[in-house]
Amino acid sequence: MYRKAFPKCEVAGPLDPIEFNHGGYVKNIPHKCYECSNLFEGECVRAMEQVEDYLSLDYGACRKTGDCNPVLVEDQFVKSKVYVPAKCVKCPFLEYHTILGFRCHEDADVWGAYGKTLDWGHWSPEIPNIGLESGKLVTIELIQAVQEKKEVDAIKIFRNLNKGTNIREARDAYQELSLKLEHHR
Repeated sequence: MYRKAFPKCEVAGPLDPIEFNHGGYVKNIPHKCYECSNLFEGECVRAMEQVEDYLSLDYGACRKTGDCNPVLVEDQFVKSKVYVPAKCVKCPFLEYHTILGFRCHEDADVWGAYGKTLDWGHWSPEIPNIGLESGKLVTIELIQAVQEKKEVDAIKIFRNLNKGTNIREARDAYQELSLKLEHHR
């Protein structure tokens, strides 16, 4: 889930909730986001060229302390394929939404049905969070393979993530990710 949170928001401002209406859908968002030029349809475009996707708004820190290093969510029923902060794994406020993924419901009475972005604390990924113009799926494992210049591994990972893609698409994705990694070092 950190792929929706990084690069971190650098905009300072108040985090108190303010009502936001988009297409008849009403929710509360942080005040600083409401006034920010990066707000678009309830999400953030602060690194659109890098990530090739919208990022989550910055709701500030949660009140729970603990380790924020990423871990896979796993319980007796589910082993996720996404990472969440370690402190969130056993937290009763961690909830999954089919569209937004894992979210924090610590202050559900304030932020509403979809909660807020997970708090990654001072942790940040060692590898730049980059995406593809095509919008195809990218994972940390794919980015690591590209960073390590393991083209064959990257092609396999890409094609497993993006069913129905051909080798040409995978090689093009490898090239695009390689260029972005060079640019964001």
